[in-house]
Amino acid sequence: NLNAQEIGDDRERAKQWQRFGRNPVFDEAEIRDMVKAGVNRLTEMQLSDGGWGWFSGYGEHSWPHTTAVVVHGLQIATQNDVALVPGVLERGVAWLKRYQEQEIQKIKNAPSKTNPWKPHADNLDAFVYMVLVDADEKNTEMRDFLYRDRTHLAVYAKAVFGLALEKQG
Repeated sequence: NLNAQEIGDDRERAKQWQRFGRNPVFDEAEIRDMVKAGVNRLTEMQLSDGGWGWFSGYGEHSWPHTTAVVVHGLQIATQNDVALVPGVLERGVAWLKRYQEQEIQKIKNAPSKTNPWKPHADNLDAFVYMVLVDADEKNTEMRDFLYRDRTHLAVYAKAVFGLALEKQG
């Protein structure tokens, strides 16, 4: 060790770094409890429109990125045999489908600059597309826009778009 601050026996220093008497990552019962608590909390936080946002209650508003992250996490939970309240995942997917349709319409409005419009598919569109493909909801229009506009996408967005395309064969 070339760090002058760490002088002495490395085994003794390692003992000083230890903060827990046990590691919860390797305790399956603890993991199950954590997953159950997390899924229950996400279920409680779902907004009335089916999406997820920053706050609930008066003025609630779902956000596409938050909803996509939660739906993706619930998809992974389902793949690992985690029980979900019926309808929670389906309502989240339905919200994302509605959002994707609105974004497609904005791209279609671009040539005439009819409000609302946007010039090209963006990074968030790629992420939402991947999550919806994972839910077996494939939209060829968005796929074509993402492919057309791939030079406008960040590397991460290209990666998630690529994962979606790979899943579709």
